[in-house]
Amino acid sequence: MFNEIDDPSSEYEITINKLSEQIKELFSKIHYYQAVIGEKEFQIKQLITENQNLIVKVQKLTQKSIAPPEPSQESYTPPPPLSSEQSYAPPTPPPIPPKQPASSFSLSEDPRINKRQCPNCGAMGFAIREIDDKTKVLSYSPRRMYAKKKACTKCRYEW
Repeated sequence: MFNEIDDPSSEYEITINKLSEQIKELFSKIHYYQAVIGEKEFQIKQLITENQNLIVKVQKLTQKSIAPPEPSQESYTPPPPLSSEQSYAPPTPPPIPPKQPASSFSLSEDPRINKRQCPNCGAMGFAIREIDDKTKVLSYSPRRMYAKKKACTKCRYEW
C-alpha cells in the first residue's frame, strides 16, 4: 500500500527546485533591468545638460537680437562725392503701411490669420458663429438689417 502512494517529500523537492529556478531567472531579470535603468539615467543626465546648454545659447541669442548693434567708427564709410552732373535729392522715407483696426477678438499677431477666435476661451474657426444683434438696427428699408455679433459655441461668450 505504501508503494502505491507517491512520496510527498520528493514532490516537494521537485516544486522547490522549480521555484528556485524561477527565483534565479527573476533575479537575473532584476539585474538586467537595473542595468537598463542605469543606462537610461545616464542618458537623461546627458540630455539635461545638453538642454541647459541650449537654453543658455538661446538666451544669449535673444539678448543679442534685442540689443541694437552699436555703430562703430571703423565700419562707417561716407558716401561718394557727387559729381557736378548729379544733383542732390534727399532720401525718400520708406512707405508707411496702412494701419489696420485692432480687433478685440483676435489673439494672433497677424489679423488675417485666425480671424475668428474667442477672447474668453481661445476657441477658433467654426466654433465661432456670427449672429444678428437685434439691439443694433442698421437699416429699416428695404428690410431690417441688424449688426452682427459673434458667439462662441464652446463657452457661450458673445462679443
